[in-house]
Amino acid sequence: MNKCYPIENSPLYRLRNRRKLAEFLNLPKNYFKEKHTYCYNEFSRPKPNGDGERHFTVPPEDLKGIQRHICKLFKRIITPEWVMSGKKSCSYITNAEVHLEHRFVKTMDISKFYDSAQRSRIYQMFSQTFNMASDIAWIMTELVTYNGTLPTGSPSSQLIIYWTYHSMFQRINELAEEYNCYFSLYVDDMTFSSDFPIKAILRDGVSDVLRKNGLLAKSKKDHYYQVNDFKVVTGVGIKQGKKLVLNSKRKQIIELYAKCKKSSNIYQIEKLNGTLCSLRQIEPDIFPEIYRYVHSYEQELKKLSRDRFYRSKREKGRYLSKHIHNVGINTEQGFD
Repeated sequence: MNKCYPIENSPLYRLRNRRKLAEFLNLPKNYFKEKHTYCYNEFSRPKPNGDGERHFTVPPEDLKGIQRHICKLFKRIITPEWVMSGKKSCSYITNAEVHLEHRFVKTMDISKFYDSAQRSRIYQMFSQTFNMASDIAWIMTELVTYNGTLPTGSPSSQLIIYWTYHSMFQRINELAEEYNCYFSLYVDDMTFSSDFPIKAILRDGVSDVLRKNGLLAKSKKDHYYQVNDFKVVTGVGIKQGKKLVLNSKRKQIIELYAKCKKSSNIYQIEKLNGTLCSLRQIEPDIFPEIYRYVHSYEQELKKLSRDRFYRSKREKGRYLSKHIHNVGINTEQGFD
């Protein structure tokens, strides 16, 4: 069987057997005969742009391992070329590259997308789109949701939410084609571009499709860029067909570099390295001095990465947090 295949060829499609599900998820064959309780870690962090806080719900390592297997199975299912999330070769940068050469760009963002994906709708996706038996669809729903919605820290959430709303996004792509636009989707970021002015009726049509699915566009992320404008697409600047790092990101890394120079803290240097690697995917030669500084700590960073890997293996299955909330995986179908 090919590495990637249509949904009908997925081992999850028309799944009827709990033992088979356990096998596909690399679990003991009788795993779903019992109820399992997992402890999620909840916390908030300031948004990079300073606009409030972002809330995170992170599954424990044992459940995250199951969700990783679900994610791997979903990644093998072919999705349209305009879907830029949940694919190995795609990122927020490749999403911006789709629109690099086009003169007019329209960006829209779905408000509270994960929170809006209710458990009943996700169950419906497993039951109808994947044609699973009702009890299997229920188990899958419980494995990938938390408190009735999709957890932000789960490796499976990006593809689960796409498939939950795949018919809606297909309709949005059709609208884009009707108005001679290119469409791309990166999680909840929708981008439209064209070599001709984009009509306002496209925005109205997309908003109408969202409303019919219980969703709303986020007004702060609703932008229309014309020919000579500096455009921003999923955090990447675009000017005259070139990718550019945003000034806010430049300021962020310069401040982090100053902290690292002052403290020589290897954890801060590791963060600096990760941020720099991300920015150099946009502008390959950016910040040569900072690159040389990070490179001088190459051996220490490799050791830190190795130590973390072995520590993670030792702690797997013994995940604890000071701020935890229990969630049960119920193997009986039905909704509260």
